[in-house]
Amino acid sequence: MPLMTLPRGMQGRLEVQPRWPARQVVLAPEAWLRLQQAAACLPDSIGLILTRGYEAPSARLGLARRIFRYAGMGVFRAVYPARRAEVADIFGANGHDVDGHHVDVSIRWQGRRLRLLPLGVFTSSSWQARRVSRFQPVVQQVQQALQQQGFLLHRNATEALQIHCDLLLTAT
Repeated sequence: MPLMTLPRGMQGRLEVQPRWPARQVVLAPEAWLRLQQAAACLPDSIGLILTRGYEAPSARLGLARRIFRYAGMGVFRAVYPARRAEVADIFGANGHDVDGHHVDVSIRWQGRRLRLLPLGVFTSSSWQARRVSRFQPVVQQVQQALQQQGFLLHRNATEALQIHCDLLLTAT
């Protein structure tokens, strides 16, 4: 399967801003096209920021993420013992190591990046709920635009706020 590599910066209506320590985002051309179409459906005050795509499990970046992931899992379990069932969803690769159809995006609204998870995955559920209610119309517009282009949002609430979504491929 061919993949494309996007450097940091503006690419049409989409901003590419790889998550540390990555310097680029790799994804399938079809996912890129659908993200562009979703961005085109949004008003000028709302933009999409592509932060994560395909990450080869054998790459050095994959090793760094695995180390941080295991450390994060331990801290998450200690801080949120009642949310243990979410650990696999939050800290798993979620398809990013499979192909370029699994992406994470963020939202830019009125020129500023929305921080729906100010403490990352360690943002408490109650704080997440407050952030979502504050920005509900914007989040809802983005989610609808992505879904209209064939993306499925992650079932876990925290992952959904990172706007982890998977492009559903239809048989042609």
